[in-house]
Amino acid sequence: MGLDIKCYMKGMYAENTYLITDEATGFKAVIDPGYFGTEVRFDIQNNAYLKYLLLTHAHHDHFLSVQQYLDEYSSVVFAAPEGDAELLRKSGCPEPKMLLREGDVITLGETELRVMETPGHTGGGICFVTDREVFTGDTLFKLSVGRTDLETGDWDTLMDSIKTKLYTLDDDLVVYPGHGLETTIGYEKKANPFV
Repeated sequence: MGLDIKCYMKGMYAENTYLITDEATGFKAVIDPGYFGTEVRFDIQNNAYLKYLLLTHAHHDHFLSVQQYLDEYSSVVFAAPEGDAELLRKSGCPEPKMLLREGDVITLGETELRVMETPGHTGGGICFVTDREVFTGDTLFKLSVGRTDLETGDWDTLMDSIKTKLYTLDDDLVVYPGHGLETTIGYEKKANPFV
């Protein structure tokens, strides 16, 4: 058993919103809730199964639809990176119920998502790591990396996060980025021209 992962590459910014489901229990979470559409609601099906909205960083294309999810699913817990708390407030994001930091673990049925702090694209960006996948937000893309010219971004910090954190993960881990197509840690270590 593992995760069933659905990606909705939709919305005005073509941001990747992920609906992940623990296959053993049916419990679900939405990672980077920038998109909210009828197909997402259909795939969630039972309101009681949606446990978390998980945010990788404080850019509005990734949290654009948080309020719609909160309005529709009253028991869902919105969790966001503690290091981006001030940026979230300034950006007009709804207030998270839970602030996440390095080493925190989100338990979704039988799946554990470990929080890894990967600042650089924003000052407090995080990734969610399982035994088979890593959800990298805008830190690492297929053959690219996140931009650092926006508020709290820093190129050297981003490179350090990728090299000393993400690139120490297993080569076979599948990377699910905030934009674009999936890849693997091993492929990016060999082929990514920016790192």
